[in-house]
This record gives sequence, C-alpha cells and structure tokens, in this order.
Amino acid sequence: MSHVFGHDWLISRNSKSRMKYRPVVLSISLVIAVIIMSSFASRSALGLVVEACEINSTLTGSPYPCLKVVQAQDPLSAYVVLREPADKERTILAPLADVPGSEDPRLLAAGAPNYFDAAWKERTAAISLRTGKASPQDFALAINPASWRTQDRLHVHMGCETPRFRALLKTHAAEIGSVRFTKLRTNAGWWATFHAADDLSNLNPLTAVADGVDGARSNMKNVVVGVFGSTLPDGQHGFYILARIIGANKSHGGSAEDMIDPKCQL
Repeated sequence: MSHVFGHDWLISRNSKSRMKYRPVVLSISLVIAVIIMSSFASRSALGLVVEACEINSTLTGSPYPCLKVVQAQDPLSAYVVLREPADKERTILAPLADVPGSEDPRLLAAGAPNYFDAAWKERTAAISLRTGKASPQDFALAINPASWRTQDRLHVHMGCETPRFRALLKTHAAEIGSVRFTKLRTNAGWWATFHAADDLSNLNPLTAVADGVDGARSNMKNVVVGVFGSTLPDGQHGFYILARIIGANKSHGGSAEDMIDPKCQL
C-alpha cells in the first residue's frame, strides 16, 4: 500500500511541478513566436531560440519550437534542429553551446564535434520531401563565413543542392580527386574534393577544409563550406566538399543560401 501511495504522490508532485512551470513555458513560447516572426532580424535571435528550445525540452519534454533537441555528454556536441516557419522554410542545425561560427578554434581541436555529420544524420527527420523526387544523395549542407552570416550562432543549412551548384560540380567533376583538394578552374576560386562514404562519421568537413585548402586554417572566419551528397557514374556513393575563402570581392556569390534549396524542389 505504501508503495502505491508513494507512487501516486510522485505523480501528483510531478503534475504540480509541471503546472508550476506552465506560465514560464507559455511566456517562453510567446517570446519564441515573436523572435521567429521577426525572421531573425537580430543577430542574437537564433541563440535565444536555441536556448528557449533547450529550456522547453527540459521542463516539458517538448523541443518546441525546434524540431529536435539532442543532448550529449560533451556539451559542445549537443544541438537542435530548427525549421524557420517563414516562406523560406529554412532548416538548420545549431549547437546548444554558444559557438559563433566555424572560426571557433574549438571546432578544429582534437575530438571536436562534427556538426556536418549530425546534420546529415538528421536529414530525413528535418527535411520534408513533398515532391518525392529527392533522394538522400541529393541532400546538401553548408555553413556561411562570418561576413555572410546574419546570426552570431553557428548553424548548418540543410536541404538539397541547387541547380547552379549541381551544374558546377558536374562541369568540374573530371578535375576533382579524392586524395586532396583541387583548386577548380573557376573565377570564384573554389576548392573541391570527393570523399567516398555513406555518411560523414569518419570525415569532419571543417577539419578537412582547414587542413586541405591553402590558407584556410588561419582564416576560417572567411571560409564558406558546402557538402553535397553524390553518386558517381560507377555507382560509388560519397560527398563533394566545396570550399573557398571569401575576400573583399563577393561578386561571385556562393553563400550557403546559394548552395542550398531548403524545400528540395528539384
């Protein structure tokens, strides 16, 4: 009898605790709605949304307004997946930790988290393939350099490759090797390599770019990185990794938004 009573007491206590936090959660949700509707007008907006998702998940078990909150033993490896409810419907993965961008030195240290790998593994849960035309190998991921970011919180853009970059990779496929990065014969100064694999668990694109692209490691704040799932003519699955260092001249474009179609409307 005492065991049952104790169990009922715990249920009652948990219910009261949730009721206690309900006003807080409702207030958080209201703040979140205002922030999201502002389309991330403030450079700190994404960070506030990420924090709100974490709080809501802790108090209620719901990741709202994020799609998912993933905790990890290493705080730097924890992340959220979030879809912007505006017309652009961009889906992004962002760390729970306060990581401003790919220039954060912690991301190139030994044992650093691989946000690209996490984003690739979250692709089917995060992207709605309404057209039914996209396959996993159509997916693409990208991170903007500091000069092109609108938010001071690192985030990986998730979606499908745009026709422009599909054509770029197809045009220069013969130049791209799998051993090292090759500087493509383009005015924009793109570097590219191909990594044969079904996922990115054994390759961190940020580290690969820092080590393989001339001048990148000391200038990560100006590096744009794109990762494109692909199947070669011989049936080999893998990833093209595309990167370039953004200088004062941005006329050639090539931002994450240029690379990624968030709606996968192929």
